Amino acid sequence: MQHITSACKTSHASCAAAAAALPPRPLLRRAAAVPCRRVAARDAASRLAVRRRCQEEDKQQQQQQEEAATDEQEKRTFLSLEEAGLVEMSGLSTHERFLCRLTISSLNLLRVISEQEGVPIEELNAGRVCDWFLKDKLKREQNVGTAVLQWDDPGF
Repeated sequence: MQHITSACKTSHASCAAAAAALPPRPLLRRAAAVPCRRVAARDAASRLAVRRRCQEEDKQQQQQQEEAATDEQEKRTFLSLEEAGLVEMSGLSTHERFLCRLTISSLNLLRVISEQEGVPIEELNAGRVCDWFLKDKLKREQNVGTAVLQWDDPGF
């Protein structure tokens, strides 16, 4: 039964459980050198079913990860409701609140740029930020879903 579970990834507990639930192979009689063809066919069909189930689970997991990544990009904002609420409760003037919201959202975008560029935020400079904007623009032109900055107006 060891060879059946090796067809599935070890992270799939359900695959291992399915393989363990297979009926044991009948013992061979001393006179017979090979098992009955019907038993061998049943075992092969069971192994195939377990293998297919593992492949289906892999596909489902991959689809869920892709959907989660898409949802994360669609829901990405650079100013959370909590941050906006703090700005509104700060007692600043209208102009000051605007600048504060702009600064906070810029900081959050700089964190994303820093992460994607693989450099500490302190090492970002105007050149790296401009390069990142060009890369993001190319992503947006090639596939809108992969870009960080999403514009409603196609003229941007």
